[in-house]
Amino acid sequence: MERRKVTDVHPDTKVYADHVKTPRQYTPTGYAYAAFRETISTQSTYARGYITGCEADHMLTRAVRKGRVVFVHSYGALVITTAAKGAGDHARMTARTVTLQPVAAPKLMTRRQYDDLKLIDRSERHARLEYDDNAGAAIVAGMLRIPPRAAWILRRRGWISEQPHSGRVWISAAGRMAMTWQWHREQGLNYRLLKGLYLDAALTAAATARTVQAEHRT
Repeated sequence: MERRKVTDVHPDTKVYADHVKTPRQYTPTGYAYAAFRETISTQSTYARGYITGCEADHMLTRAVRKGRVVFVHSYGALVITTAAKGAGDHARMTARTVTLQPVAAPKLMTRRQYDDLKLIDRSERHARLEYDDNAGAAIVAGMLRIPPRAAWILRRRGWISEQPHSGRVWISAAGRMAMTWQWHREQGLNYRLLKGLYLDAALTAAATARTVQAEHRT
């Protein structure tokens, strides 16, 4: 049996107890908060790393556009499968699976964080970062404002997606899935419903990402 080539996370990745910083050259600090741990698997390769909420949302957008299969585990991991092209051995070698495991488990969301994301959700089309030299960055959505400290918690857990070079933000797939877990628990729903609810939440974030990207290009 042929051994698969393994590529591990970027050596400059910073992993903390409750969040991860992944190297990104487009940010002032050189780092962005990760929303998901990414594992890419084929017959011959196995790669691991971290991606931001924005990157994950756009990945989901492409997956939907190209008709790829998106599966969700009840614990919150997203799995995107690229169907192989060709036939026989060639097909097996070109098939690819991408697994996205949230950096912050959905059940870690507190009621305060849920409420903050609900505020953003009301005016998400207009949400953006507002920087303060001393306090950090707040999230402003319409007439609503999430102060820097609370915004920082949402960002570091990967629950906020940030469009590079624009200041625009929205609730990431990881954030919407965490909100879904909180709502599902409060409603006392059967756990079997979580997979479908998680998928709807993730695709909602993907649709928002597509809209924000289109507006940024105009």
